[in-house]
Amino acid sequence: MGLHVLLAWDGGLVIRTFVPGVDGWIGPAGWAVYAAVALMAIPLVGLRATGLARAPARGTWGLAVAPLAAGLPFLLFGINIAPGDVMPLLVVGVPLIAFNEELFYRGILLPLLRPMGWRRAVLWSSIAFGASHLVNLVSGAYPPFVVMQVAATTGGGVALAAIRIRSGSLWPVLGIHAALDVVAVATLTGPATQSPILVPVLMGWLLANVALWRYGWRLLARLDDDALDRLAAGVGPAVAASFRPVTGASARRCRGRPS
Repeated sequence: MGLHVLLAWDGGLVIRTFVPGVDGWIGPAGWAVYAAVALMAIPLVGLRATGLARAPARGTWGLAVAPLAAGLPFLLFGINIAPGDVMPLLVVGVPLIAFNEELFYRGILLPLLRPMGWRRAVLWSSIAFGASHLVNLVSGAYPPFVVMQVAATTGGGVALAAIRIRSGSLWPVLGIHAALDVVAVATLTGPATQSPILVPVLMGWLLANVALWRYGWRLLARLDDDALDRLAAGVGPAVAASFRPVTGASARRCRGRPS
C-alpha cells in the first residue's frame, strides 16, 4: 500500500521526477513496478499455489460470464479513448494492471490467508483488493467515484477469488480482469465523464458488482475446505462433484459466506 501511495501521489510525481519525459506512459511505468513487486512475492506461496502454472479445469471458463457482464454498462458510453492512449493504456497498461492485481490478490494473498479457512481468505483478500483503490484519492480521483470503486471491487473480488479456487488456475481471472479493464479504460473517459447517463451507468455497474458478491459465495456453497483445497490445487469440477454434500451444522458453516 505504501508503494502504491508513493507512485500515485500527485499524478505520479515520483515517476516523473526519476523518469523525465515519461508523460503518457506514466501509468504503465507504475504498473510495471507493481508487477515486478508481485513477481518477487511469488516465493511466499510458491508458483503452483498462485495458479499461474496450471490451466483452468475443464468447463470452468463459463464461470467468467457473470463477471464479464458486470462491465457491459460502460459500453453505453461508446469508445472514447484518445488514439494516442491506445498503446500505453490498452495494449501495455491493461495487461500489467490485470497481471499485478490478480497475481497479488488472488494468486498470493488468497493462498497466504488459506490457514484461516477458504471463506475468510476470500473475504479478507477481497476487502484488501477493494481498499487498495482508496489510493486513487491521492492521484486526484473524484471521491464519490472512489467510494463506488471500493464497494464494486470488493464485491467483484469475491467472485474473482471464487473463480480462482473453482478453476484451479489464475488464468480465468486474469482474462476477466483484463477484459473488464479494456472496456472501462476505452469508454469511461473524455465525453463519458460529462454524459447525462454517467450516474445511472455507474449505479448499474455498482449493483452488478454487488450481485457478484452473492455469485462468488454461491460458487463456494456446500463445499468444505477439503473440497476447496482440491479444486484450488487443480482438481476439476467433476471430481469435486463426487464429494459428499456437506450437511447439518457443517452445511451452515460452508454456505456461501464466512462463518
